[in-house]
Amino acid sequence: MAVNSVMLLRVSSAVDKDIDHPQFFDPSYPLKYLQAGLENYPDTTVYFLDCWIHPMKVTRMLERTEKWQPDLVVVSASSFDIDVANNFVASVKKQKNPPLIIGIGQGHYLNRDTARDFAVGYDAILLGEPEQEFFRLLEQLQNGSGPAEDWKTHYRRCYEQGQRFMVEDPDSLPFPSYSPEELRAYKSIYPVRLSKPVVWGFLIATRGCPHGCLFCSEVMRVSIGKKIRSRSAANVADEMQHLAQMGVNICSFQDDSFSTNRHFVLDLCRELIARHSSMAWMARVRIDELDNEILSQMKKAGCIMLGIGVESGNQRIIEGMHKQYHPKPWQQQCRRVFGWTRRLGIGTNAYYVIGNPTETREEIEQTIQFAQQLNSDSIQVHFYTPYPGSAAWELYKDRLAGYDSTQLFHYATPMFSLAEVSVPELVKLRSKFYRRYLFRPGFAIDHLRKHAGFYWHNPDIFWSLLGIRKIL
Repeated sequence: MAVNSVMLLRVSSAVDKDIDHPQFFDPSYPLKYLQAGLENYPDTTVYFLDCWIHPMKVTRMLERTEKWQPDLVVVSASSFDIDVANNFVASVKKQKNPPLIIGIGQGHYLNRDTARDFAVGYDAILLGEPEQEFFRLLEQLQNGSGPAEDWKTHYRRCYEQGQRFMVEDPDSLPFPSYSPEELRAYKSIYPVRLSKPVVWGFLIATRGCPHGCLFCSEVMRVSIGKKIRSRSAANVADEMQHLAQMGVNICSFQDDSFSTNRHFVLDLCRELIARHSSMAWMARVRIDELDNEILSQMKKAGCIMLGIGVESGNQRIIEGMHKQYHPKPWQQQCRRVFGWTRRLGIGTNAYYVIGNPTETREEIEQTIQFAQQLNSDSIQVHFYTPYPGSAAWELYKDRLAGYDSTQLFHYATPMFSLAEVSVPELVKLRSKFYRRYLFRPGFAIDHLRKHAGFYWHNPDIFWSLLGIRKIL
C-alpha cells in the first residue's frame, strides 16, 4: 500500500495533571527520530502532534485525525497515558476508512495483554526502541511485499513474545529538528549557572544501562537493555552544533547512564574541547562512575550541571536498592564526588528516594541530614515506586495486587507504602525534607548568588520552581 501521509502523535497524560511537584516536558525522542527519518520520504506528508505540550482530549485528537486523514498513525504512550492511547485508537478504528495504527512507548510494557491491546485496534506494537524497526516496517508497506496480513502477524508475534527492538547503530539516526514553539515548550526546570535566557536542547548519546538497580524499570527509561551502545564523539558534537544552529544554548543529555562508558565520555570531552565548543551541557550520572579526572574534563568541555542519584544517606538502604558496586561506603563516595564538583564549579541536582522497602523514619531522617551535608544546588525527592518491569515489582507484586499500575508516579502521593512508615507520614516527611533543605540559614543567599542571573533572564523557570510551595 502507498503511505502518503503519516501522523505522529503523543497523547495527553491522564495522571500527572494534578501533581503538585514542579515538572518539565522533554520531547518524545522516538517520535522526533521518526519525524527526522521521514524527511527522507519527500512524497510523504508528516503531521506531528505532541499533546504533552498541546493538551487535548480524545475528541480533539479524533478531530485532527479526521481532518488530516493520514494513511498511518504512530501513537506514543507512556505508562501514564496508555488508557488514553487505547481509547483514541479504538475510536479511530470506528471511523470510515481508518488508518493503520502503530503503537510505541513504555506504556505498552505495563500489561502485555495481547487480547486487550490488539482488540482496541493496533495493527502493530513496537516494544523497545522503534527508531530503526519502524522504517523496516514502512518499507514493507511501501513495497507491498507479501500478503497484506503477513507483517501484522509477524509484529503481533513479536509483541506476544515480548521482543524489544534495539537501535544497534545510533550514529545512523538522523538529527531531530525542533520548531521555535517546541524549543520554548521543551525545557528543563533545573537552575543552572548561566546568566542569559536559556534555550534547551535534548539528546541521547548512549543507550542501554548495565546496572541492576532494584527499582529501575524500562517504563521510566529512554532506552532498553544492558548493552551499552554509544554514538561516536564526533556524531554527538555534530548534533550539538545542529541544535546550536536552531538557537539552543544548553544541551541536556537524557541518557539512562551517561557516565557508564568512560571511554566515550572522555572522547566526547576531547572532541568538544578541540572544537572550542561554547555549548553548555548537563547530564545524569552515577556516583560510583565519577572521579576528579573525568569531572575535570567534563568541566573543560562545557559541563555546567550534573544530575546525580544519591538516593539515600543510609548504607543499608543503598545495598537494598542494589545501587552500589564498589566497597567504599556510599556516603564516602558521595562526599568525595560533591566535593570535586564544588571545587570545579559544576552545579549539581541531587535525587533522593524515600519510602524504600523496610525503610524507617530514622533512616529517612538520616537521608535528610546527609542531603544537607552534600549541599547540592537543588534537590528532587521522589517516593519509592516499583514500576512494572523492575526487579522490585517482581519482588513485591503480591503485595501490590489490586493497584492500578497505570496510576503509579513517583511524584504523586503513593497509593501504598513498602516502608515502615505510613503513606500520610511519607507525604509529611517529603514536605519536611524540602523545608529543612530549602530553609537552611545561608542556603537561599548562596543559591541566589549562583543563580540570580539565571532567574532574572528566565523568570518562567523561577515561577515553575516556586510551585514547590504547594507541597511544603
